[in-house]
Amino acid sequence: MLKSRTKWKLKEQNTNTEIVTDLSKALNLSPLFIELCLQRGLDSREKIERFLKPDESWIYDPYLMHDMENAVSRITDAVEQGEQITIYGDYDAGAIRSQVKSLCTCL
Repeated sequence: MLKSRTKWKLKEQNTNTEIVTDLSKALNLSPLFIELCLQRGLDSREKIERFLKPDESWIYDPYLMHDMENAVSRITDAVEQGEQITIYGDYDAGAIRSQVKSLCTCL
């Protein structure tokens, strides 16, 4: 694993410690995580639970992206004709996961 070159700085605590403690115990989550949630507007048990267990309503329709139909058609044709497909992406965790998922889907 790569060593981080960044020192994390947390915002000053402007949260009610009683709320942090209550939510931490109720959800069995660390107080630090609860503080981060509160700083991002997740200020209730329901909002935090929904954040941790998203449903399909969070997913945008990929066909809203420009030329997605053309891309899907081209990839489908390549797979059907046994062509090689090269997958490019960034090196961050999300991109690597997407690349692996794309590769596994094509195999």
